[in-house]
Amino acid sequence: MAKFIIIRGKKDSGKTTTAGLVFIELLKISELKHLVNGKDVVSNSLEYNSDTGDLKDFSAILTINSKKIAIISAGDEVNPLANNINDFIANNINIIICCARSRNVKGSTYRMIIDTYTKDHQILKEIWVYYSIDKEDKDVIKKASVFEIFEIVNKYVK
Repeated sequence: MAKFIIIRGKKDSGKTTTAGLVFIELLKISELKHLVNGKDVVSNSLEYNSDTGDLKDFSAILTINSKKIAIISAGDEVNPLANNINDFIANNINIIICCARSRNVKGSTYRMIIDTYTKDHQILKEIWVYYSIDKEDKDVIKKASVFEIFEIVNKYVK
């Protein structure tokens, strides 16, 4: 049974940024070797848009104390998100941290997660992202959410 942490927010609210900050924090306590976008790597391999400096969508698998933690930042489209989740479940991921649009309506990524996965898997937490139009506050305003996710994962992997 996989356990889910869902990072929720509207389009362009900073779900990917939040997922990236969580990845960076978890990387500090994970095994050195990990996967980012399907590639074996040993360092932070997140990619950023050269024009805007924004983090590009990514998927990653980290191992912490023999537990597999997956992160999926792309949460706006149902089919790619479902494909990632299904791949991670098939690979016995313990915790899946994924992003989802905030709308709880038919056809939304959030509704797909709830309708498809809650019968056999557990939602540990839903985290709403905080957003600031001030670029200086972009990461700072997300620190509480990042810390909360980090603590949930850290508790589980001990």
